[in-house]
Amino acid sequence: MASLDGPAIDWSKLARYAPRAIVLYILAIFILRLFLSRFMEIDEAQFVGEVAFAWNYGNSHPPMYNWLVRLALELTGWNWVFAVALVRLSLLGLYHWLTFDAARRLGGDRAGILALVASALLPQIVWMSIQTTAHTILVLTASIGLVHSFALLREGKGVKAYVLFGIWAAIGALAKYNFFIFLGSFLIAAALTPSVRRQIFRPQFLVSVIIFVAAFTPVVVAALNAPLAATAGRMYKLSAAIGYLESFDLPHVGIDGLASLLISAFLWAGPALIFFRVGRVRDHPRPAPDGDSDVRMLLLRTILIGLGAFAVLVFAADYHSVAERYMAPILAPTAIVLALCLPQVLGARNLLVIAGCLYVLAPLAVAAIALFGTARFNFPFDAVAQAIRAQNPTPANIVSNRQDDAGNVAALLRWPPERGEASDVVLVWQGSDAPGDGALTRLPADAKPVGPVTRVTARVRNFSGALRTFSFQRYSSRLQTPDQNSGG
Repeated sequence: MASLDGPAIDWSKLARYAPRAIVLYILAIFILRLFLSRFMEIDEAQFVGEVAFAWNYGNSHPPMYNWLVRLALELTGWNWVFAVALVRLSLLGLYHWLTFDAARRLGGDRAGILALVASALLPQIVWMSIQTTAHTILVLTASIGLVHSFALLREGKGVKAYVLFGIWAAIGALAKYNFFIFLGSFLIAAALTPSVRRQIFRPQFLVSVIIFVAAFTPVVVAALNAPLAATAGRMYKLSAAIGYLESFDLPHVGIDGLASLLISAFLWAGPALIFFRVGRVRDHPRPAPDGDSDVRMLLLRTILIGLGAFAVLVFAADYHSVAERYMAPILAPTAIVLALCLPQVLGARNLLVIAGCLYVLAPLAVAAIALFGTARFNFPFDAVAQAIRAQNPTPANIVSNRQDDAGNVAALLRWPPERGEASDVVLVWQGSDAPGDGALTRLPADAKPVGPVTRVTARVRNFSGALRTFSFQRYSSRLQTPDQNSGG
């Protein structure tokens, strides 16, 4: 990778402007999101009907993200698209700032900027997080928040750092249960690193423990009083076989699952690692790593212990599929580790240019798909909602085999499950055929049709010109509708 000619990079100047650049970037993405569609994508729609106060929610999720969505809904007058986009993109901006500031505190201005560069090379950050994800971006932010509180501790912030450590640990635990892999890995890595062990595990650490226990105990109590599927139900997704890996599937052990884990880890962090390694090719002598060696060892051990623990779980439980988003808390420190361990001189300018292009091109690609493709969040949900209201003026629960179908229609109607429950059900499904088993299983056991099947065909709400057909039928029931959430 040849470097571009030019003066030496003023890292301090870039670091001064970085927070403002993060704010402008997030604001631009937020405006773009509101412009592209007034409907919700699948991960956003999962919260419709799931914002009443509770300690555990559908799809075995702890409560933090749902609470944030409810707060945003109250602040925005129950504008669903505005609220869910506000929560997700605010968390994305917070991730970027925490990553930058933690790396800067641990390794200097160059490390802070290079951490933002590395984030641009992580597909789950620069691509997926600007268009979807929910709990994943929260658990990712909480993991980085824990590292940031450690950076404050290294600076001698004392009790303040321990308070933040406890708060971020609590937020992570209330975000997604796989956060415990990161938390456990971080604490084990700290215990194995003498200088870090002496710095973290002091009497003041009890402050962090008290905050964490106080925040998480009600969730534990609620989970113990709920069926196992309510808290561990998502584990079944790890059991779904992947076609191209089935030849590695041996009885009783998750060999194919290990292969899936390695592939997901590479897709998550591999591109950034490759670019940073290539960026140092022409550096002779190569710059020494930034920051303290014990800190670098702590973060590397955290990642390796987390990967090892997850690999043992996948192997022993004979799991088959590990999605990239499941790697989020384990690989959360990747950008900081790369910035500290692989500082750049001659390759830095090229990496800055590449990262800048990716930060611009990713939103443009999202916009192109939304405007000219058949993105689901531009399906004609408004036409469906209008037809349902015209035929069925009395509120009813909206159910579907697709949570974004049900969620968008319910939110547009301001009917359940947006806020509550009703005795009748309107079943919505795509296509003009009879509803499939996936849709019918969403109905209560005693549901009986009380209206005709109605079909609505309308254009997708973008420039594609594509047509989509939806069907719906009203049913009468006195039972609560089953949970229909699935997402992350």
